[in-house]
Amino acid sequence: MGQQPNIEVAEEDRPRPVPEPGPSVRWRSNKPGVPSSPEDVPAFARTGPDPGWALKLIAATELPDPDPRLREVIIGLVLARAAAMGRAAIPEDIDAALVVCGFGELAGGDLVERRERWLAAVAHDMRPGQTAVAEVEPHVLVQKPEQIRHAYKLTGTGR
Repeated sequence: MGQQPNIEVAEEDRPRPVPEPGPSVRWRSNKPGVPSSPEDVPAFARTGPDPGWALKLIAATELPDPDPRLREVIIGLVLARAAAMGRAAIPEDIDAALVVCGFGELAGGDLVERRERWLAAVAHDMRPGQTAVAEVEPHVLVQKPEQIRHAYKLTGTGR
C-alpha cells in the first residue's frame, strides 16, 4: 500500500536496509595435538582424491612376486605417492613403488633386506604399507621411477 499524501514520514521511520553479516572469524583449536594447518599433518595422513582407483590399478598389475604382503606394501606406497602429489594414482606410481621396493635392475643388498622387513611388518601395520611409507623419504617417493633408480644406484639406500 502506498504512502498517504497527508502523513509526513520522518527519515528515522523509513525502512532501512539490513546490514549483511560480517566475515566469519577464523577458528583455531587450542587443544594440543589437533592440527591447525596442512603442515601439521604427516604425508601418510593425506588422502588422495581417489584411493579406489589405485586399488583397481594395482589389482590389474602383474607384480613380480605373488606374495600378497607385497601387494599391501605397494598399495601403501602408491597411495602415499599419489596423495603427496595431490592427484589420483597413475601407473607410474606403481612403477615407482616397485623401484623403491628394490625390484628390477636394483634387486639385491640393502633394498631386498628392507623389502623383507616391510613384508614382515605388514601383519602389524594399522594401514597397508605403513612401515614402508614411514621409512621412505618423501622427496624420494615423489620422484620419477628413473630418478629413484638413479638415486638408489648412487647411494644404495635412496637416502
